[in-house]
Amino acid sequence: MKTLTCNCGFTVTDDNAYKVEAAMWHHAIHDHADMLKSMTVDMLEQWLKGKDEQLKAGA
Repeated sequence: MKTLTCNCGFTVTDDNAYKVEAAMWHHAIHDHADMLKSMTVDMLEQWLKGKDEQLKAGA
């Protein structure tokens, strides 16, 4: 099982890592659009690296 958790507490779990990542993007775009718009490319890259590490760890 792969799990990702947003800083707000929203959690996605599935056997398929792609589905988990897609669901997390859906959540981020719909629930945190203002935050995403205010992030720089570097900030977004760091956030994505953290989520990638979380997925690899199976957290």
